[in-house]
Amino acid sequence: MTSPVYRGPALLLTDGLEIQVQAELTGNVPEVGLPGWTGMLESSDTRFSAGSVRFGRLRLPDGWEGGFAVMRRLLGVSTVWVRGNDVEASPADWPDATPGAGSGAGPDVAPERPASG
Repeated sequence: MTSPVYRGPALLLTDGLEIQVQAELTGNVPEVGLPGWTGMLESSDTRFSAGSVRFGRLRLPDGWEGGFAVMRRLLGVSTVWVRGNDVEASPADWPDATPGAGSGAGPDVAPERPASG
């Protein structure tokens, strides 16, 4: 089982909204079974901290996208804890994902990439 880690920018998609967030995610890619992930999302956007986001999709900079549900929140605070899994969205495909040693631990991933072009 591998435990990729992603730390960096993401776009939260829910109910027609697009909200910029910072994500800290730890993946679970079992040899058998559905891959999944848990982590924290943070944003200064008031639509995020209002408590109305309960589920949606998370899009990473390279286009990877997966569904999530909010597991826990502190109302009025801009942090939520999420859990996600998706048959077609494995954490093994996260951009610059850092594999951990089964613990989810790994070095930080650079949050931004240089612009190409």
